[in-house]
Amino acid sequence: MREKLTRHYRKLRRHMRAKRLVIALLIAIGASFALTVVSLTIYKVGGFYRYDLSRPGYEKERKEIATTPTDVSYDTTSPLSQQGVNVFLQQLDQHRKNLDAYNAFGNGGLSNEDLRLTGNEPSALQ
Repeated sequence: MREKLTRHYRKLRRHMRAKRLVIALLIAIGASFALTVVSLTIYKVGGFYRYDLSRPGYEKERKEIATTPTDVSYDTTSPLSQQGVNVFLQQLDQHRKNLDAYNAFGNGGLSNEDLRLTGNEPSALQ
């Protein structure tokens, strides 16, 4: 009886080794399914579904987002006026200020001082 069980056990082990890829794929599919179920449960129980604007019934909110002006368009057919030039220059100055706030990649962004390659600090490379 014991030899019979050992023989069946060895046969089962050989079969499992031959089907290792299939078993690994089934485990991966099962794990992804379980994670999807958990994430959707958290989405539903946590109430996060209320903030999803792609759901039906949120047409008003989608229209508000879609109608928000992103860029200013200029009239290219009318004659040029001083008032139009002043408005354009004000907007250009505002855009320049916004761009200057993101000056991490400006001319001095890769200087030796910014990279701490020089100086008397103990962490500086020499």
